[in-house]
Amino acid sequence: MLNELQIRRAVLDDAAAIAEIYNQSVLHSTATFDTEPKSVDERRQWIDAHGDRFPVFVAEVDGQVAGWAALTQWSDRKAYDRTAETSFYVSADFRGRGLGRGLMRHLLDVGRDLEFHVLLALIVSENPASLHVCKSLGFEHCGTMKEVGFKFGRPLDVLILQQIVAK
Repeated sequence: MLNELQIRRAVLDDAAAIAEIYNQSVLHSTATFDTEPKSVDERRQWIDAHGDRFPVFVAEVDGQVAGWAALTQWSDRKAYDRTAETSFYVSADFRGRGLGRGLMRHLLDVGRDLEFHVLLALIVSENPASLHVCKSLGFEHCGTMKEVGFKFGRPLDVLILQQIVAK
């Protein structure tokens, strides 16, 4: 477990750390279907575009950004306004220490405070750690998209998990 974990709203100065953590997954895992690393400037623009309704957070351990999480707009169609997609990424140096769970708990709390009705998690089927975190926090599997991604020379399934968080 982590003793000195602090989760706070991301600022533009966090873009380099966020990019570094994300790019670990881009280059070495199927946790994201991005195949090209993101630049620091792209991450700054991404943070800025998220705004108050769909915030980005960072988790710091002893002052170092060790992970990040975000609520992202599910669709620009009006009927989906109360639905958001969750995502979290943890630096390879900090995995397996409860950071992902802490970030997802935070997203659930913020999602309720922002009056979302449903939070979604889309997770590649070969990511048991993320699946475990989400299921242990009450997300339920509600569908599988077969072979919708292709990375590292193979097709990949994506599991759709959801949690109704409305107060």
